Amino acid sequence: MRQAEGEDTGRGRRDRQTGDGEPRRDRRSIEGGDATSELSKSEPMLSLVWREGGCSIDGHRSFVKALLGLDNTSDAMSLELWGDSHEYVPFQKVFYYLRVPRAAYITMLWIGPGPNHDIFVPFQNLRIPANRDVSVDPDSIIVPPLGREQWVAVASLEPIELPCYATETDHLSWLQRVRKLPHGVGRWEVRSKKQ
Repeated sequence: MRQAEGEDTGRGRRDRQTGDGEPRRDRRSIEGGDATSELSKSEPMLSLVWREGGCSIDGHRSFVKALLGLDNTSDAMSLELWGDSHEYVPFQKVFYYLRVPRAAYITMLWIGPGPNHDIFVPFQNLRIPANRDVSVDPDSIIVPPLGREQWVAVASLEPIELPCYATETDHLSWLQRVRKLPHGVGRWEVRSKKQ
C-alpha cells in the first residue's frame, strides 16, 4: 500500500449493500448490541480526510511480531477497525473505519504480505470522537506485493509519536510506551489479488 500521490483510480469506495440499500459494515457494536445499534442509526458516519502523508517501516520483523501480539489490556479502552472490503485489487483506494468508546488518538499500521512483512503507516495520532463510526480516507491505494495483509490500529488517550524513519529498537520502545498506557487495539485482515 502507498499514498495515492494524487492518482485518481476511478474506483472510489465500494461498500457492500444490505437489503435496505444501506452500506454494510462487518463490525460488532462496542455497546454490546448488534451492529445496527440505535446510535449507529441516529448519527451519520463522520468522515475524515488525512493528507499529511504516511511512512514506511521496512524489514523490522521483531517489531511486526510484537505489534501482532499487542492486545487490549484494560476495559477502559477498546477499538474497532474495519474496511470497506475483505479483498482488494491493485490501485484500489482504501478506506478505514474506526470506532472507540472514548475520544482517542489512533495510529494505523498496515502490515504487508511476504516474508518481510513491511509496514506502511497511513496515519498516526488521528483524533477521533467517542461512540461514532468514523470513516478515514488517507488517500492510500493497494500496490504489489499482493497477498494476505493485516491492519493493526492502536488507540490511546494521548498522542504517542511513532518514529517512522528510525531503528527497530525505537519502534519496540514505542510499543513499550503504548503498553504502559490505557490503549485499545483493532485488527482487520484482507487479501489483495490481481483482478
